[in-house]
Amino acid sequence: MKLDWQNWFYKKRFAQHWERAKKAAKSTPMEHYYDALLPEDMLLDDTPLVALDFESDGLKKDAQLLEAGWVRIIDRAVKLKTAQQLRIQAGSRLQEAAVIIHRITDDAAAEGQQEADVLALLLETLKGSAIVAHGAAVEHAFLNTACLRNFGVPFVGRFICTMHLEKRWVPKQRTADGLRLGKLRAQYGLPSYRAHDGLTDAIACGELFLAQCARRKVENLLLKDVLMKG
Repeated sequence: MKLDWQNWFYKKRFAQHWERAKKAAKSTPMEHYYDALLPEDMLLDDTPLVALDFESDGLKKDAQLLEAGWVRIIDRAVKLKTAQQLRIQAGSRLQEAAVIIHRITDDAAAEGQQEADVLALLLETLKGSAIVAHGAAVEHAFLNTACLRNFGVPFVGRFICTMHLEKRWVPKQRTADGLRLGKLRAQYGLPSYRAHDGLTDAIACGELFLAQCARRKVENLLLKDVLMKG
């Protein structure tokens, strides 16, 4: 009964946030995105999915976005021909500690595209799709802040978090880094990829999600069965 109540509350709250954002998006570049609300009760196999990752100058929600990588998941496969990786122009000097991690220098960031132009391309891809990300709350915060910064409109969408799924489906004691993307991939027998690259991390996340669903061995999973809620 408690789970049913929680699901009802989440569904109602999501609908309210979507409608408010849809009204705010009128006559903005985000209006087209809010034309299509993805039903949460559709079969997962029928759901358009996009694996997404951002590289940023830090982890604060208002950090500069430096790169966006995404790829579609179709018919239980990561479709590399749909992959996109776009560098985003930085508005100020980058933090040295962050540069060491993502390896995007000030010179490279200066050659990127305008954030609003990258968002426009990304939003067209995300329309009518669920978003797969590892630590999806961070990706959502980045995307929401960027949309508010450029268009004055919040971002509301369906998110699937591979980290949350692992905790939900495989509850156990873990080390502090036990839910890192690379560590989880190794547990599923997936190859090691270089981390902190927008497109590579998106692909790595998409592959992990497919492996998680395959190991789950549940027929006819629905989108709502894998959604991040909260």
